[in-house]
Amino acid sequence: MHRALAKVLELPPSRIRVIATPNGGGFGGKSDPFNHEIVVAKLTMMTGRPVKICLTREEVFYCHRGRHPVLMKIRTGVTKQGAITAMDFESYLDGGAYGSYGVASTYYTGALQTVTYEIPSYRFKGARAFTNKPPCGPKRGHGTPQPRFALEVQLDKIAEELKLDPAEMRLKHLVKPNTITANWLRVGTIGLGECIEKVVAGSRWKERYGKLPYGRGIGLACSSYITGAGVAIYWNEMPHSGVQIKCDRGGGVTVFCGSTEIGQGSDTVLALIVAEILGIEPADIAVVTADTDLTPVDLGSYSSRVTLMTGQAAIQAAERARAQIAEAVAAKLERES
Repeated sequence: MHRALAKVLELPPSRIRVIATPNGGGFGGKSDPFNHEIVVAKLTMMTGRPVKICLTREEVFYCHRGRHPVLMKIRTGVTKQGAITAMDFESYLDGGAYGSYGVASTYYTGALQTVTYEIPSYRFKGARAFTNKPPCGPKRGHGTPQPRFALEVQLDKIAEELKLDPAEMRLKHLVKPNTITANWLRVGTIGLGECIEKVVAGSRWKERYGKLPYGRGIGLACSSYITGAGVAIYWNEMPHSGVQIKCDRGGGVTVFCGSTEIGQGSDTVLALIVAEILGIEPADIAVVTADTDLTPVDLGSYSSRVTLMTGQAAIQAAERARAQIAEAVAAKLERES
């Protein structure tokens, strides 16, 4: 928003201050800067008075982006045991009238097929079209629910053709922990196997799958998404997140951070991290976030990255503050720090 305002209003960024309001939830839909957010600033400049725009619930739906309709084509090679040998995936997205984060949505339709089941050879081709329709953009897990639906349906068809249990077929061919996929994504821990086993047990899968009355059924599908996206929305080589800590004479500690709290609890996470390292109570820490005049730059609350990246920045800042305090105390007490 800070960047967009500077560009549209033709003002230097130093002349613009953005203070983020508390958000009940982000889920992708608040990623885009929207027209009314720019208009209020321009109207304030024109009138010299405070300006506020309040959208009705209906107007919110008109304003926000929808999910992309996606046409997909998948060719999958498998062994008789259901192991995937290769996959060729194509996706075609209806983007509506504007670009939004369409490049990322297109990328995600193809990038994450490889992180659930072992796929040694993989090819992806994708395209997004501009159409005379309402614009589409990021929603929670954007670009991923559509291809996961298509892939899981195809896996069920494969299991039926090979006369395999769909749950067992999935269990036998999961990605191993700490591996690199065919498209160079790193998988750390993976608890999908345990998850499938619990679902099979809890749903009484063995006794019910394929045995229910006509018109009733039981199914199983798996999905995944990235955590802690390493690529910034605005690519640059500066730190993606920053945390500054102020320790005052009275013992108060204030944490300054540009991350926006969008309902995920990141403000609390920051306080807990700093409190643990400094050895004080979280209630004794003040947290100041998302104010472009006061806080260091942060490149966004998206892809479950805030705890990972801003959390690491908080750890580093708190450890440096602790070291400086220890050094000063050691000198005062004539002890080694």
